[in-house]
Amino acid sequence: MRGPYKTQTRENIMKAAWELFQEKGYENASISSIIERSNSSRSAFYHHFHSKEELLFSVAYTYDDDYDFWLHQFYREDKHTVDNLISYNTFVMKVVETSSYKSLYPHLYGLQVMTDGVRHILNPERRYYQILRELLKNGFEKGELNSPHSYAVLTDMITSFQIGIIYSWCLQKERYALIQYAQDLLNPFLNSLRAD
Repeated sequence: MRGPYKTQTRENIMKAAWELFQEKGYENASISSIIERSNSSRSAFYHHFHSKEELLFSVAYTYDDDYDFWLHQFYREDKHTVDNLISYNTFVMKVVETSSYKSLYPHLYGLQVMTDGVRHILNPERRYYQILRELLKNGFEKGELNSPHSYAVLTDMITSFQIGIIYSWCLQKERYALIQYAQDLLNPFLNSLRAD
């Protein structure tokens, strides 16, 4: 996690919560048990999170270090932008499919739809969005992408594709390989962005 989302107390609460969510299930993990396991106080909990629901939503930030790892290990300046986008999409889906938190996805996606609060999964300040926007912006600047849409709109479109693919995978009880499914559905769109 980065920036305003990173404090030791916040991280302790998040770590304790996710452990308890996995051990007991989201519904059975109480705020009191999260506070106890994290060695924090009720006031500290409510300073960082408005509810247990918001705490669940913050799981999205745990993946941002993985996306930085992709940027430093797999991004290639000499590759076409579309090839880097395909690589990034594949990596994102691999992180999602192999995550130790994937048992929480049904709650995460279901509650995100119903909440009136902050939808952390859509926070444009997350590292995931920053990297995707930068890839697209650079692609336009290098003349490698062609689209009537701006890089900001394309970021939203690609994100919507990915969220829909993951949500469908959850609805289908993970009965197929997410990575291959995402490649089959999203790669043709990404390839359509190549400038002639």
